[in-house]
Amino acid sequence: MGVKNKVNREENDDESHLILLIRQTASDGNPSDLRRQLVFAKELGVPVSRVNLINGDTLQNVIVKEVMGDLVIFQNHQTRSNVALSSIVSWGSF
Repeated sequence: MGVKNKVNREENDDESHLILLIRQTASDGNPSDLRRQLVFAKELGVPVSRVNLINGDTLQNVIVKEVMGDLVIFQNHQTRSNVALSSIVSWGSF
C-alpha cells in the first residue's frame, strides 16, 4: 500500500470517527427517533429525496420498504439497498 493510500485511509477513518461522535452527542435515543421517522415514511409510502450514509454514499429518491431492528431496506426504480440504521448520517432533503 502506498503512502498516499495510507494517508487517505487514515483521513477517512478520522472523518468516520468524527461523524460517530457527533451522532452520539446529538441527542439520547437518536437511532430510535430515526427508526420511528423511517417507519412513518414507510407507512406514508412517500419517496425520500436523499439518504446520506457514513461511508459517503448517497441514496436518492428511494422509498422505505422495510425497517427491521438495525436494518432498513430502501428501494428505487433501479436498486434495492439494505442499510444498517447506524450507518445513516442524515436523510430527507438536506
